[in-house]
Amino acid sequence: MGDARGVLSDAWFALLRAAVAAGARDRVLTLPTAAGPVRLRLASVTFAGGSLLRPGRVRDVRVEATDVEWSGLVVPRAHVHVATLDVRLTGALDPAGVTVSGTVPLPTVQALLARSRGATLRLGFTDGAPVVRWSRAPRAVALEVRPEVDDAGLVLRAVALRSRRRRWRLPARLPPLPGSGLPLPGGFRLEDVVPCDDGVAVRLHRP
Repeated sequence: MGDARGVLSDAWFALLRAAVAAGARDRVLTLPTAAGPVRLRLASVTFAGGSLLRPGRVRDVRVEATDVEWSGLVVPRAHVHVATLDVRLTGALDPAGVTVSGTVPLPTVQALLARSRGATLRLGFTDGAPVVRWSRAPRAVALEVRPEVDDAGLVLRAVALRSRRRRWRLPARLPPLPGSGLPLPGGFRLEDVVPCDDGVAVRLHRP
């Protein structure tokens, strides 16, 4: 699994280099990845010194993409920052210190939840914490969830039950909600998840 995810990560940077070479900024591009095609509009690419087209080290690479679509999910805007990117003589790319951030809209999160088996779930927030409710019983007890990254990718794990102002903590390390896994390139960890008015702000990092 690790090798496949490494290829997926390399595909992003290989396409980025090709896009820069072709001057493909503000164009719609499609990335053929192992996790399915990713369609996006490349808004901007900046970096400090060096070149993505010849051997050497490039620093402070910043990429902004809009209208990112993958597997039926849509993220309006995403930012990628790469601390250093080594371009090898073979043409291989070796990125280090990669941070990906963006806001996942509530409809996209809802679409992810819709993949779960069983009852239809609806996402909301209670005291700033993400909770899910069964659509057929919206006033029933809510399930507080915590986004995490495991072998299945970005998943939702139940941590507590909520009813009005009361909260009951659930046993530690319950299995993630079935079907909530969103695959991620290998080596990334979840650094921050913050609820906001129009969705959930997420930041991922890979050393």
